[in-house]
Amino acid sequence: MADDGGLEALQALHKNLSNTTEALKADREFEARNELILRFLQSSGALLDDLTPTFRGLLERPGRKKESRDAVLSGKVTISDEEYSLNKDFQELTLQIADGLELDEIEAAKLALLAEDEEIAWGRSRKECAIIRFHKQRNYLLNCMLLLLELAKEEDEIVAEGVGENLGALGSLSRYVSENILRENLPGITNSPSQPRFVPTCASTMGDIRTWLQKLAEQVASAAVLGVASEARFQETVEFTYVSLTQQHELLSVILCHAIEKHVAIENDFLDFLRILKQATRYDSCTVHLVPVLGTYITIFGSTEGSGSVEQARKLNRIVCQQSEDEVRSLPFLSAAVRAWWIAEYSGWYMDDAAGSGLSGIDIDEEDKERSKQFAEALRDGAFDFMLAVIADVKASEWEDAARKSLRQWLRKRTPTLSLDTIPFTEPFQVRLAAKLETFVDAFISNMPDVLRRLKIEEDEQRQTSQAQEQDYDLERFLLIIAYSFEGRPEAADGFWGDPENNLAGFLQWASRRATTPVQAAFCEMLQSLSEDEPSAKSAHEFLLDEAHQIRKPLTITWAHIIHELEYFANKSREKPAATQVSMNRAVKVNPEQAETEPEFAAMLESYLRLMAKLAAQSEAARKYLLEQPHLLRVLFQVVSSLVAPRIRACTFRALSALLNRKTIEQNNVLWQYLEACLSGRFFLSTNRAGSSSAQPPSFYMEGLFQEMSPHADDAIAFIQLLHALTSLPEGSSSLRDLLPYPKDLGASTRMRPGIEPYIDFALGHMFSVRAQDIPEVVQQRMLRLCCLEFALTCVSTFNEDLIIFSNETNINVDSAIKCDSLENYVTLHPFARVMEWMYDAKFMKGILDTIHQNRADIEKATQDSPLILSILRAIELISKALDLQATYTNLIRPIVKPQSRTQGRSPYIPVSNGALASIEDGLMMSMALMADLGGYCGIGHPDLTLASLKLLEKISASPRIISVWHSGSSNLSHRNKAIMALEEHNDAATIAGTFIGEFKIPLDFFKESESPQHQTKLYILDFLHSCLQASPDRPTIAHLLLGFRCGASTLEIEPGSPFDRRSSLFHELLPVMIEVPSLNEEGSMVTWLVNFRYKVMRILRILWSSPLSARIVLEELRENDFLFHILMQGLVVQQNLLWDGVEASGPDFLACPAAEGYVDFLSMRAMALEYVTRELCSVSLGHTPALKRRIFDALGGQIKVDGLEIISVPSAFEFQDSLPQESQFATAPPEFRFVGELDLSSCLEEDDDLNRVYNLNKVQEILLLRYNETSKSGQLILQEDAELMELEKDNLLQYLRYLNRFTQVRSYSLKVLAAWTRLLMVMTDCNEFKGTNKVSFILQTLQAMLPSLEMYGSDNPGAALELAKLAKVLLFELDFETMTSTDKQSRAVENLISDKLFQLLQVCLSAIAKWAGNQELRAVYYSICYRHLTGLVDHGHGVSSSLRKTARTIQAFGEKLLNVVCDDAFGGDAACQSAALILLGSLVQLGKQEKDNFVVEALNRLNFIGILVDSLRDVLAEWEVVSRTGDPDQQNYIDAKLALLLQLCQTREGAKNVLHANLFRAIEQSGLFSVDPELQVNSSDSKALERHYDLLVKVARIIGAAIVSRGSHNVLQGRRFLTEHRMLVMHVLKRSAGIGAGVGKTEELLSERVSDLAEAFMVVITATGFLEFEGGNLQEDKRPAPMLFH
Repeated sequence: MADDGGLEALQALHKNLSNTTEALKADREFEARNELILRFLQSSGALLDDLTPTFRGLLERPGRKKESRDAVLSGKVTISDEEYSLNKDFQELTLQIADGLELDEIEAAKLALLAEDEEIAWGRSRKECAIIRFHKQRNYLLNCMLLLLELAKEEDEIVAEGVGENLGALGSLSRYVSENILRENLPGITNSPSQPRFVPTCASTMGDIRTWLQKLAEQVASAAVLGVASEARFQETVEFTYVSLTQQHELLSVILCHAIEKHVAIENDFLDFLRILKQATRYDSCTVHLVPVLGTYITIFGSTEGSGSVEQARKLNRIVCQQSEDEVRSLPFLSAAVRAWWIAEYSGWYMDDAAGSGLSGIDIDEEDKERSKQFAEALRDGAFDFMLAVIADVKASEWEDAARKSLRQWLRKRTPTLSLDTIPFTEPFQVRLAAKLETFVDAFISNMPDVLRRLKIEEDEQRQTSQAQEQDYDLERFLLIIAYSFEGRPEAADGFWGDPENNLAGFLQWASRRATTPVQAAFCEMLQSLSEDEPSAKSAHEFLLDEAHQIRKPLTITWAHIIHELEYFANKSREKPAATQVSMNRAVKVNPEQAETEPEFAAMLESYLRLMAKLAAQSEAARKYLLEQPHLLRVLFQVVSSLVAPRIRACTFRALSALLNRKTIEQNNVLWQYLEACLSGRFFLSTNRAGSSSAQPPSFYMEGLFQEMSPHADDAIAFIQLLHALTSLPEGSSSLRDLLPYPKDLGASTRMRPGIEPYIDFALGHMFSVRAQDIPEVVQQRMLRLCCLEFALTCVSTFNEDLIIFSNETNINVDSAIKCDSLENYVTLHPFARVMEWMYDAKFMKGILDTIHQNRADIEKATQDSPLILSILRAIELISKALDLQATYTNLIRPIVKPQSRTQGRSPYIPVSNGALASIEDGLMMSMALMADLGGYCGIGHPDLTLASLKLLEKISASPRIISVWHSGSSNLSHRNKAIMALEEHNDAATIAGTFIGEFKIPLDFFKESESPQHQTKLYILDFLHSCLQASPDRPTIAHLLLGFRCGASTLEIEPGSPFDRRSSLFHELLPVMIEVPSLNEEGSMVTWLVNFRYKVMRILRILWSSPLSARIVLEELRENDFLFHILMQGLVVQQNLLWDGVEASGPDFLACPAAEGYVDFLSMRAMALEYVTRELCSVSLGHTPALKRRIFDALGGQIKVDGLEIISVPSAFEFQDSLPQESQFATAPPEFRFVGELDLSSCLEEDDDLNRVYNLNKVQEILLLRYNETSKSGQLILQEDAELMELEKDNLLQYLRYLNRFTQVRSYSLKVLAAWTRLLMVMTDCNEFKGTNKVSFILQTLQAMLPSLEMYGSDNPGAALELAKLAKVLLFELDFETMTSTDKQSRAVENLISDKLFQLLQVCLSAIAKWAGNQELRAVYYSICYRHLTGLVDHGHGVSSSLRKTARTIQAFGEKLLNVVCDDAFGGDAACQSAALILLGSLVQLGKQEKDNFVVEALNRLNFIGILVDSLRDVLAEWEVVSRTGDPDQQNYIDAKLALLLQLCQTREGAKNVLHANLFRAIEQSGLFSVDPELQVNSSDSKALERHYDLLVKVARIIGAAIVSRGSHNVLQGRRFLTEHRMLVMHVLKRSAGIGAGVGKTEELLSERVSDLAEAFMVVITATGFLEFEGGNLQEDKRPAPMLFH
């Protein structure tokens, strides 16, 4: 059933809204904002109109009705004006859906019908799909409403600003929102039906959702009693429903805030909302969702910033501040928060110059005291506790620092924690809540300064009077509320920094003075959140410097104070060290007295360190200041090396990491040296002179510290993050990546081998491979894995393998051109080698696979930036990168590094890789679930993870080693692909295929175009499928499985009832891309990203229709979809003379622009389309389907009949070939280079997907950088003008190579198009059923289409000429010259035309031959064409003597230049070309004989060709024996052609004279051919060999006979001598021909024929020489002396 537009329309609108809002955030220019909103209105106006009823209905849900239920049970229902018959199963399904959703049964039936297509895409049951679809539609509706509200607000701001053009066109969106969403009664609108007001409707809908959630909880409890709750399907359905309802409640909360801010709420709405709050019985997500609504109501009705009056506010104040017993019993802290928030904003009415300050009849001071008292009571009841809990829970994240989390948990006393299954709050809600709390903070600071001051005074008094008494930490809570509210909102923090004289800035000054320890900790947390960007962090840094406030009292919290406290702590922690402070078991309980780490002091230290890290990361000024402090680094590393709490050490590591932001390599090296000194015990030794400790080796201290960090995940995570920061290359470093990330002598004095191998071994070998598996806290485990993988990936990614290649393959001295002192040190010391070594460790690889293999439910709940998703992503990226570099490591680096590796260590904290795996692929094959995991990640909505997974799938599926493992098994048995079996085992293949199908169902994004994540996902899916198919096209692969085929051991099938059978498979999702997706935009320009998309689909289809494995199925399926006619109607096989992305496809500059990529892809797609048409025509012809064949021929002739009626004109097959003439338009001469011209760039050549050799421009850039570095370091003086010229030449070279790459591809694909076109015409020529004149006409059309191109390229473009010449050859051999004798006028005219074309073709071929065009293969085709033309004229040229004469004159016109080429090929080429040349010469001799013209024979004699030809007979017997033994047909044809030419020469008098003068008889005599009895020369038992030998004797004997006969009496003497010398052979042959000694049998009969032929040839010689008459006479009786013949 087709959707009525609900979900799909909402999805389309949501995409447009999202694109528009993202663009508005990216570009805040007024003109751009105007244009974006107008563009949205134009593109989405129709959608908005269609969805108006949906918006007006909000989330209305028609309940169950008896009438609907009865209709369903009757088996007949009408849905969307269509009647459906329902079977019992479907009725039951419908009722289950209706009961589960409390939905009208007819609507439930509609949902069930619509969910049919989603079963495959989502891999779930129909019921689950219906429920998912229901909630998705609700979610999309609310998201669209929220985005429309935000966009309308943006429109109102633009109109209010009054800047820009087209302002008059704006305003319609706001009106639409007001009328159809907010349900406002706008002036001039009278036709809208009366509806309930929006605010109460929205609040009521939220109440319905809360009730639904309560019922869901009761349902789960009931299921638990019945034992159903543990079922996976039940859990997934309940989980999805719970998540969806919670998200809908949250969205309604934000929407309600927008509505209240738009002033559509009234006072009663606020009072109703307060009653809802009083009904809250527990602290959960739904309660939290109400908090920003509360803040919005308070601002509107209780604040001076709202729309109410002071009188209204005073009335509401009495209601709000009135407490009831119910509130005290339920959630007192919620009631307290309501009162505190109201009082803070309400008090603004009584500030100076406010409306309340001038009221008469009231005591302002008394009311102020009362409000202060009420506020204090609210604080005692937990107001700040609740506010802090809410904002902290909403902002809660797995990334939250453990120190900060500990601090806020310490301050959270009353409010309970949210349940563990709480759904993370979305960003819009977080922003809304933070903005509301920002308003409260500003109001509290500005309106109630006395209460604020009293908080600090009371806390000081409490601390002074009783340390043991529980203290109130409301000031600290307030500071943390500020911290969480302003976190991630630098524009809001500007209120503290923008005006130093405002209340917020004054609050900072006040709060920082004489602060207690916990206040200092909280203040530092607040200061961090106010430093989210560079300007804010710089302001915070200046605040801590205390330079601008010298007149005032000095601040308590300054940089000097912070550094002093850290130094004090570092020294204090070492005052009383135990004698065995450093040992292999330092992980003992920290002595609180020694380290002074009570909770408050520890929290303060952690906050100091975290503030230092934050400001150093955000502000370069702060970072430089901290690095310039003389003792700071020493103090920090002293803290690291001391016995301190793990969290303090972790914060110290993070502070050190932050100091490396925007680092230089010198700063990086300094920190490495400090870290090495710390882990070598130097900081310990400098403070502890115990002799027993100073005698320990440096590794003792390193292992001791590693042992201390090992049990504490947060400590180890921070340390590995520091390692990651240290191994990262500095920002702005060379793209060559040619330096080591640490000093080359690091650790040289303490270890046998310098470098950071112990650090890598600890991070990867111990923490990742061992400890990570045992960490109970899931979040910490994920964080640890993530930081380890990021560290490993950085080590691998910063290595440049190209430097090794350039060193071996270019003329650049790489050693002197790189920043590292030598390439050898770079290779051996770079951390890449050590990390790659761990990739071959079984435990490490298992850790990677465990990281990738995660619970599906956890994945679905995780956000895109969560440690879980990022750790999976990094694991996949690490594997991909390692696979790319594996060959370099194993072949070049491992042999160098391996001998230098240290021996197996005994420390478990610095282990050594076991190297158990032979390859990375072997490690990946340890888990067959990997393919299912990677496939499953393609549909979870995280673009980066999806693309990385598809990229790795592509590498794995194309790996020869993995393919061999998948197909491994007994050689005697045929085994199914193991990967296919693994994916089928748990139905993972259907799930992955459904995911892929879902991606292709997502409409194309014409706003973001190729940048759309969904489009990128489609491309990566296509690349994966193509790589998998290309790697193993003739065996079943996982790509075949995912496309929908049933895969056997070596066959493909279509399983009945499968998605492929139902035409809902992935294969059928690809077809619409080719059939429906356009390549043109509205302006008629080809769009590169769309062409590229279609090209990637086309190449997959090509593999499928070309492979014997899948060709039958795929061709039938394409045929059923009329694929051939679709591509013909699209003009895919015809060159489009169009613009490409608005650029004209002409000139060399076009190939250097991005649009050329689309042009190249289109050419390749054209070739594939022509190939398909050819294959389909062959298949149809063999399948004996004459009607379809006729239809195809009509289409190729230019007419396609649609539905049997309409005829559509399309280009005919004779118009397809038109791309080659454009190739010359792109040609250009290479530019001249002065500096870079001598560079050897051969190492940058790579093969693209179609094996074209193109330049890798990244490598070229690296070579240019190396050359520049080499020149700079050589000491040569480079003038400024030369430097500028070098830079210009570099850009020109890259531009030219970019052009050259495209030109190479254009030339290659143009040739493929031509080859495919010629093959199509060959097949059409072979398959057509034309007869007589019709056939001649078809050949004429073909010749007319191809001759201009052959004439153009016959000599200059050998590749193109070869394809055209092959076609011409086929046409000529298909043409029956004998039938060209028609008498009717029309037929005769056609025959005359084709005669002219054939003569033109002959001239083209002869001209090309005379120019030595192309290679021998091309000339061989030319020879064949000329031969066929000549023999056609000679053998069947009735009445065409004029044509013969014209041809003969043409041959003479080309003269010896032509014959010289032919003669050269006859003896200097390969066997095929030699044969063709000799055959042509024979036909030329025959032509001369018929025309009684000896030109050719005389020319051959002048060229000494006849002498060479005769002389070659000396080896004819040896050559013949080789051919008989090898069976080489080309060599056989060559010998036959040579002997045939000799025979033809000897059949002319002039030719016979020249042959005999060339010592024919002597050459024959020297060959030994007639010297031995054939039965002795050849094994007589091998009758076939004997027959072949006799065949050779026959051919040579006939040559002799023809020569003697042609010469008459001139050479009789030589003939008689020949007969005399070979009398025995002659007699033997004559006897055998007479039947003496002849055998019997079939083979003997064939031999007998050869003997008879030889006897006949001998009799010719005997007769011509009169040998019998003169037998026995004197051979010398001839008085004339025998002529002396010289050669």
